[in-house]
Amino acid sequence: MINKRMQLKLAALLVIMLGIVFSWPLVEQVIAKTLPIRHVQVEGAFQYIDKQDIQMKINPLVQSGYFSVDLQVIQQAVMSLPWTESIQVQRIWPDRLKLRIYEQKPVIRWQAHSLLNEQGEVFRPLNIDRFQALPVLYAPNEQRHQLLEVMHGLSVSLMDQGLYLTEFRVNERQSWSLSMENGLEIQLGRLQPLEKFSQLMKALVVLGSELVNKMVYVDMRYPNGYAVRWRENEQINW
Repeated sequence: MINKRMQLKLAALLVIMLGIVFSWPLVEQVIAKTLPIRHVQVEGAFQYIDKQDIQMKINPLVQSGYFSVDLQVIQQAVMSLPWTESIQVQRIWPDRLKLRIYEQKPVIRWQAHSLLNEQGEVFRPLNIDRFQALPVLYAPNEQRHQLLEVMHGLSVSLMDQGLYLTEFRVNERQSWSLSMENGLEIQLGRLQPLEKFSQLMKALVVLGSELVNKMVYVDMRYPNGYAVRWRENEQINW
């Protein structure tokens, strides 16, 4: 008798569980209707991200209701925007989503069509024409993190001499070359380029800004000195 009652209870429990399983899509719809997401709060300091682009990305994703919305999918959707560096997404009871978005901060141009942030990560907005004033780095991809730091050091040293770095190139043979805002080109070569650069900085201090401004090309690839080409029609008084 006891076993029969137990069997009846188990059967009833099974029926209830099956009812819940098969009716779950309907339950989800009810939850979504009764607990919809009514507000999406977006926080962040934006210079390049358009909030309308964020809205277009997440609007289709917040229709499933407060409990059913997939935060990871929303995160991935906003991360697909080229200017998004990182994002935090959280639910706020009872009907709100909060998005904290951190925007990319470009520090230099990378190759022809991309930008690098402070961490050396590559990102590619649709149009980088507005960033033509940023210096550009051309180098093998696997070296970009290291050379970003090197480029910063070179820029600081050059600015001390009144020169502004616009282009830093490292080719496949590891030969270094620099371009300045005033048109000066500097070849450092592939043998001990940092040592060659240090020698050049010492030489520029001795020469003085007047002579430095008359230079159009400096070749540091000589073992015991360097070669200089002067701007046309310049009179050099030693």
